[in-house]
Amino acid sequence: MVYEFLTSFLDIFSLLLDIVGLLLLLFSSILTVTRIVKAEIKTKETFKEIENIKRIFIQKIIFALDFFLVADLIKLVQVSSITEVISLAAIVLIRTILSWSLSKEIHLHQE
Repeated sequence: MVYEFLTSFLDIFSLLLDIVGLLLLLFSSILTVTRIVKAEIKTKETFKEIENIKRIFIQKIIFALDFFLVADLIKLVQVSSITEVISLAAIVLIRTILSWSLSKEIHLHQE
């Protein structure tokens, strides 16, 4: 009974983390598009402004990826077959590499 409750709780919690990550991505995308449109209309130094907008957007993508990573790690704890472990581990690895490469890009923009 405790195991079933814990499993259900972890399923719901990982789903909520996935939803939060998705909402962050959607909100950030909409906000970025509106900022780019405003920059194109109002700013004469569009390239510099768009680079700043891009840097902020990448930071928000990394933040959303962190939610997805935690949700995947919770799912990884729950899986029972080796096939599921391998596939979830691959997803975690890909998301970690993506997050790392985006972080490197942010550091390049700051220099």
